[in-house]
Amino acid sequence: MKRPSLLLATFAAALAITGSASAAGNPFGVTVVRFTPGTSPAQMRQVVTAAGAKVVADLSPIGAMVVVPGSAGFDARVGRNAAVTTAFEDALLGDSRGQPDGRGGGQAPDQNPGPPGKSFPDPLHDASSFLGVTNPEGVLQWEDNRMDVPAAWAKTRGDRNVVVAVLDTGVDTDHRELHETVDRTLGGNFIPCADLRALFGLGFIDRSGLKDCQNGDFEGHGTWVASRIAGAANGFGSNGVAPGVRVASYKVLAAGLGGLASWMINGLVAACSTPGVDIVNMSIEGYLDPTDPASAQVYLLFHDAVSYCRDHGVAVFAAAGNEHVRIDRVDLNVGGRELSGVGQVTDGSQGFASVTPGSPSLSDYDLRGLLEVPAGLPGVTMVSATANAIGAAPANVPLRWRAHVGARDQLAYYSNYGSRIDLAAPGGARRYEVPFWDGGAGDVTYGGWGSLGALAPQGLICTDPVTSALFNAACFKLGGQGFGWLQGTSMATPNAAGVAALVLSAHRDLRGHPDALVARLKGTANQSVVNYMGPNDPSNFAPSVFGDACPTGYCHLDQSHPISFGDAYGAGLVDADAAVR
Repeated sequence: MKRPSLLLATFAAALAITGSASAAGNPFGVTVVRFTPGTSPAQMRQVVTAAGAKVVADLSPIGAMVVVPGSAGFDARVGRNAAVTTAFEDALLGDSRGQPDGRGGGQAPDQNPGPPGKSFPDPLHDASSFLGVTNPEGVLQWEDNRMDVPAAWAKTRGDRNVVVAVLDTGVDTDHRELHETVDRTLGGNFIPCADLRALFGLGFIDRSGLKDCQNGDFEGHGTWVASRIAGAANGFGSNGVAPGVRVASYKVLAAGLGGLASWMINGLVAACSTPGVDIVNMSIEGYLDPTDPASAQVYLLFHDAVSYCRDHGVAVFAAAGNEHVRIDRVDLNVGGRELSGVGQVTDGSQGFASVTPGSPSLSDYDLRGLLEVPAGLPGVTMVSATANAIGAAPANVPLRWRAHVGARDQLAYYSNYGSRIDLAAPGGARRYEVPFWDGGAGDVTYGGWGSLGALAPQGLICTDPVTSALFNAACFKLGGQGFGWLQGTSMATPNAAGVAALVLSAHRDLRGHPDALVARLKGTANQSVVNYMGPNDPSNFAPSVFGDACPTGYCHLDQSHPISFGDAYGAGLVDADAAVR
C-alpha cells in the first residue's frame, strides 16, 4: 500500500510524502461512517452515538458522520446497523515539509509604502523593480498581463455579489489587502480543536502537532491565495485579479500539520451549502492509493463532496500539483464504483516525482497509480502552472539547464501535466526555471520571478527560516504588512479562479452554472502562448536538457518525455479579456 499524502500546492524545495491512513498517521482515531440514502441526519447521529462515538463533523449532506469512537470495536458495532454502508478511518494528510535548499527567502527590510491616496492598479502592481532589481518585463505583477487581466478591468474589476471560498490555512483578515474584501459573515474554522481537546486533553493534542487551533492564518499560504484572487484596490501594495469580488475563508489546514481529509471535505460541503458562494479555490494537492480500501473510501467521500458542489451550482478549482508527474484522465473502479474522468498518476516512468539528488528514500517519490485529490476528482477544474523565466542564466548554471531560461509562459518545471489538465495559469518560477539543486545562489533577482501577493506577517512563511526556504518565499514588509513572492500551482489556481470571478461578474447568467463557466474559460483560453507552443504551430517543440530538439510538444527536462500542448496547458492559458467579453 502506498501512503496517502496531501501538500500545499506551493512549490516546496522537495517532495515529502507524509501522513498515513493508519492509526499512527491519524493519532485521533477519527472515523468516517457512511449511510444508506434516505437516512436522516438525526438517525445518523443516533446510530453513531448509540455505538459509543462522539460526532466531530456532520457530513450528512453527503451521507456521512465523522466521529471519534469511544472504545475498541466501534467499526464492528456500528456496522451491524442496517443503515450503515461502511466505516473507515480518516486520513491525516500532511503538510509538505520537503528539504530546505539552504538559502531561504529571508525577509527584506521594511519598505516605504509611498504617498497616501488611491490609484489603480496598486503601486506594486506596475512597479518595475524590487530592492533595486529591475524585472526585465517591467511589471512586478507580471502574471496579470499574461492573462490579459488589465484589459478585462476595463469591463469589470469584479462584482461584490460574487464570492470565492478559499479552503486553505485560513486568512489574515486584518491585512490591509484583505480587510475590505473578506466576508467575515461566511466561512469559519473547520478544525475541530475544541472537540479533540475535550476528548484527548491539551497535552496529547499538542504532541500530535495540532497547535494551530485559532482563527486566522499562522502559515501565510491562505492569505496569499485570497489576496491573489481579491486583494483590494486600495492604493497600497499589490492587488488581486478581481479586487471587486468577495472572498470567504474556510480554514481546513493547520500550520505545520496539514489536516484530516474530513476537515477539507467538511469545509467544501459547508462552502457549497452557503447561498452566494460561486467558486471554491483549493490550492491543495494530494495523492490517495485506490488499492487501499480506506484510501479508496476517502476518495469517494471527496468525490461526493464535489458532486454536491456541482449540484449546488458551485465551480471548484484546484491545483494540479508540483511533483512534475503525468496525471491522466482515466475511467476507474474506485471502492466498487465506476468513475469517469479520474486523475491518476501514470504507471510509467513519468509517474516518479522529481527527486532531490541524495534522497534517502526513492520510494517516497514513486507516485505511480495514485489518484490526485482534489484537482483530479471528476468535476474539478485542474490548473497547471506556467513560468516567467525571462532573464539570462548566471554563468554558474550548468549548460543543460540554460535551454529553459527565457521561454515565457512555458510549463513551470515543477508543474504536473497530463490529459487531466483543464487550464493553465501563471504560477511563477523564481529559480530561473530550474530545480534549486542545479541553480546558483539566485533568488528573486534572477531570471525567473514568482508571483506576488500578501502574506500573514505572523505566519511561518515569514517568521520561520526553514518554512520560508521550503516555500521558496521572499517575504518582505510594506507599511507593516507582509508580502511575498511564491511559486507553485497554488499560485496558478487563484489566478484562474480570479479570472473565473471576473467572468461571473461580467456574465451574471453564468452564476450557478459551473459547466458553462468552465466551458467559457476553456473556449477563450490563449492557445498562442509566447513560447510558440500552440497546437497548430509548426515549431511546436522545445529543446531537451541536452540541447536536442524535442520530437513534439514540450520536453522540459527529459527528451524521452515530450509533453504535448494539451497535456501541458489543457485548453490553454486563461485569458481574462477574452472571457469577459
